[in-house]
Parts: sequence; structure tokens; C-alpha cells
Amino acid sequence: MTIYVDEANPPFMYRDDDLAAGIYPDLVRAIFVRAGIPVEIIAVPWRRALLHLENAEGGVAGIYKNLERQKKYAFSDPIHRERLMIYRSKTAFTSESELKDLEGLNVGVIRGWSYGDAFDNARQAELFFASEAASDDQNFSMLISKRVDAVIAVREAGDIWIQKLQLENQIVRGERAMYENQTFIAFNRKSKEMSAIALINRAIAEMVEDGTIEAVVTNAVHQAIGSAFH
Repeated sequence: MTIYVDEANPPFMYRDDDLAAGIYPDLVRAIFVRAGIPVEIIAVPWRRALLHLENAEGGVAGIYKNLERQKKYAFSDPIHRERLMIYRSKTAFTSESELKDLEGLNVGVIRGWSYGDAFDNARQAELFFASEAASDDQNFSMLISKRVDAVIAVREAGDIWIQKLQLENQIVRGERAMYENQTFIAFNRKSKEMSAIALINRAIAEMVEDGTIEAVVTNAVHQAIGSAFH
């Protein structure tokens, strides 16, 4: 079985010496070993991963669930929970932590991402203007150069990038998550891989219970700090 992940979203999923690395590849490896399912994990641009999913050419890990996707895709039980944060320049920050706080702002997001139904609907309704980039570090660079007013990033990734880019004195994040998104492994409902979801879910439940999921995530974050952020 083939599972696709994003190649440029550390510490969650990224390419490291042509191998898929990060939280989600490590979780998928551990889950599939527990489930007894051989798996190949391939890191590609996120839009290409979604195209493979659309064409029933394998699954995708680290994906959010929304109403539109549920029409076409079957999802595993959640494998992780991401906290989406608002990041702003220190000189402009006024404790923004809710979606409504983005009204009228130019907001940096990652190209091809869904941030959940509430955010996607607000974007479509033009509550704010979304400026797309390929990665979090590009968005933070645009924030520093005042090309965007705010950046939306998952806390683990955003905080590490700020540290790596030495932006602690220039950028701050909201004290509370704007909201939290669970992440999943997804398969096209037309694909034969759907039959594996029961085994995958059983493995996930066991690994949550015995602490393996938490241990894999912690180890992957530590590895990403040393290799993916440069």
C-alpha cells in the first residue's frame, strides 16, 4: 500500500534525503507495522498528494477532514491533533486568537491546504484575504517584510520556525489556539485500500492506549528540529 505525505511541512511531514520523515510518516510506519500491513510512504508536494488521493492511487496521511472531503474519501480514526495559531508582528499584535480577529487582514497560508470548514468558509466569504506560500518559513518571511499581516500555522511548526529563523523578538502568537484540527489517514472511497481501515483503526486504538502514539510524536519532533529546519 502507498501513503502520500507533504514534502515540505516540518515537523509533521517532509522530505529528508529522499525519504519521507516527520510526525505523520513515523506514525504511519508504526501504525501499519502494528496492523501488519506493508506500506510505502512517499513525500510529494501537497497538491500532488491530494491528486493521488482523488485518483484513488493510494492514501494520504496528515489530512484534515471537512464536509466536502467526506463525500469522496473514507477516513481513519484521528492520528493527531493540530492546534492552529495566529502569528503576528509584535508591533501589530493585539492578542488575536479567534477567526473573527482576522477580519480585513492579509493572512499567510500554505498553498493547497484546507484549514477546516470554519476557516475555509470565512476565506470564501472574504472575511480576510489569503496569501498563499509553499511553506511556513516563506509565510514568516512575508510577515517580517510586511507582505502579510498575519500567518496561520500549527503551533509545533510555527514555534520551531520562529526559533530557527531567530524571530523571537519580532513575531508573537496568540495565547490560545484559533481552533484545533484532528488529522487522519484518508482513502478514496473507490479504492481497494478502504478495506484496510478497520485494521488501521484497531492499531491506532491500541497505540493510543499503550502510549506509542505520544512517544512517536515526541521523537519525530526532536528529530525534525535537527534535520528539517535549516
